[in-house]
Amino acid sequence: MRICGLLLCAAAIALFGGCGAYVPEMHEWYEPPDSQKITENRIINHIKCELHKGVDDAIRKYYGAGQRSGIKADWIKDWLATVTLKLTVEEKSSANPGLSWVRTLSDTRSFTLGAGVNASSDATRIETISFTYPLRELRSARPIVNPCEKPGEILIEGDLKIGQFLDKKIFLSTVPGTIIGPYSAFSYQVTFVVVYGGSVTPTWKLVEFTANPDSPFLNATRTRTHDVTITIAPPGDAAAAEAAAIHNAALIGQAVAAAIRKGGP
Repeated sequence: MRICGLLLCAAAIALFGGCGAYVPEMHEWYEPPDSQKITENRIINHIKCELHKGVDDAIRKYYGAGQRSGIKADWIKDWLATVTLKLTVEEKSSANPGLSWVRTLSDTRSFTLGAGVNASSDATRIETISFTYPLRELRSARPIVNPCEKPGEILIEGDLKIGQFLDKKIFLSTVPGTIIGPYSAFSYQVTFVVVYGGSVTPTWKLVEFTANPDSPFLNATRTRTHDVTITIAPPGDAAAAEAAAIHNAALIGQAVAAAIRKGGP
């Protein structure tokens, strides 16, 4: 039912010329205006929870292995996690009216003339926030036992698998000879893209004329993109500079990927 409602809404937006003609709202049409604030708060706390739980679980899991190999498994406890959350909404609409004229010349011959015009609009809204968590401060709170996501949650509010990422990196650091010295920095990215839309094609057919012989006549789409980039590095000016370079490279990569998905340059 929700999908059907979204499709009907998209078609209605196209009919009234709103989709892509105004700055889009971050929340969905069926949500109250203030819901986006609550959603962003929930997303940020979810990321914070997965970072906290992932670091705790990995240190606890590999502390013994680190002791046996002579390599500390809790080196990450004093590091910093820089998080960038990028929320994008894009709305597009297009109108493609057409007319076909058919003139019968004889029983075996006819002449057809087709004409059409098209118009489209496209509006994109991007909100980016970046913040840094000292992992020591996260770990100073009570350990997290239960999963960070609620059962049934999907997309960015589901399991982001940050814990899996941290687990592998801390494990590698405890294997003698794999990494000579500590990590300089490491980064993790997750992107979700949700697209929905609808189209309407009314057709009129007279003796010699047909209006809108091709579809779609009116078309509307809405795309929501959620990007999360996490870069973890030790404190200090040199490490911070390298972490910033890695983090910025990841953000540039996201922008290039978004342009490719959109079909832009």
